[in-house]
Amino acid sequence: MKIKMKLMYAVVLALLTFAFVGCSKDDDNTVPSENKGALKVTVTTSSSFTVDGGDVSVSCGSAGGDAKPQTWTVNGAAGTTGQVLYSVEKEYFQGGKTAVMESPANYLTASVNISAFTIKQPFTLTYKVEQGGKVIVEKSQEIKSGVTPISVSLTY
Repeated sequence: MKIKMKLMYAVVLALLTFAFVGCSKDDDNTVPSENKGALKVTVTTSSSFTVDGGDVSVSCGSAGGDAKPQTWTVNGAAGTTGQVLYSVEKEYFQGGKTAVMESPANYLTASVNISAFTIKQPFTLTYKVEQGGKVIVEKSQEIKSGVTPISVSLTY
């Protein structure tokens, strides 16, 4: 009986040692870069989009190495300094329009959120995200009534 207990303690000790040594984090001295190139988010609705029963929302934001919010350009107009979140809502997209949002090139972290649904008229939603001039994500999707709304959340 004593041999079984000693063996069991040895196995438990070995497992604990393996867990702590094997699962320890490796030393990672890499520092996130702020020079990723500007993010450009382009979202377009088809002409069949209507605010009567439909919804589209696009929001973006970023922070630099100083952890302060950065100023984005929305449809060619510079945002407000200190503004945390930039958004374009359904009223803008009425009848089919394109919204373009662009970050500064020196962001440390950025997020992009796109959501859409309809309970009436189907429409097409097209979105593209570019980083430093290179396309990262590009998708076109038909939004239909009675189908689960889409929600896209991207972090860079």
